Amino acid sequence: MRLQAANAERDSALRRARPGLKLGACLSLVVLVACLPTNRAPWALLVLPLLFALARLAEVPIGSLARRWLWAQPFLLGLACLSYWRPHGLELAGAILVKSSVSVLSLSLLVETTSLPALLSVLRRIGLPAVFCDTLALLDRYWLVLAEESRRMQRARSGRLLGQGRWSLWQLLANSLGLLFVRSVARAERVQAAMRARGAP
Repeated sequence: MRLQAANAERDSALRRARPGLKLGACLSLVVLVACLPTNRAPWALLVLPLLFALARLAEVPIGSLARRWLWAQPFLLGLACLSYWRPHGLELAGAILVKSSVSVLSLSLLVETTSLPALLSVLRRIGLPAVFCDTLALLDRYWLVLAEESRRMQRARSGRLLGQGRWSLWQLLANSLGLLFVRSVARAERVQAAMRARGAP
């Protein structure tokens, strides 16, 4: 929520652009990069200067884009490794990794410069099922609740376990994942009940 507030304070031509235009440009770029032949995959790297220039224009912190990109890397590396055993596997894995990384970076820039409600409104207008859009909205809402509950549990755990070893902390973290999910769902339900009591849809 702090990130959303910080983004709201920034203003640029890219942030003021129509969400449908930004979404269309981003998806067109992703499709164009995906359609590059395997031996031409390094050409996708030519898009990076444009993406970084747009990020600077929109005053998007490079560190924020880098964090989103790094979060996706384990999945992208796993996908690339699956292609390693095919014919010309090394070249194919490298192409998948390059094209996926550029696509993730462009989508991260879209997310940083466009609010989720605006994106969902565009997706509804172009005919995506309402169930899909509502699921995305709920995932975003539950993610914020999950992150806040995780921070609260971490502070409580740190206050009770001074001087514990790293292995013990990992064991406690594994045991608390189920509790974190239950507490997050319960809190989200309380928030939803409060919103309905105030007349929210």
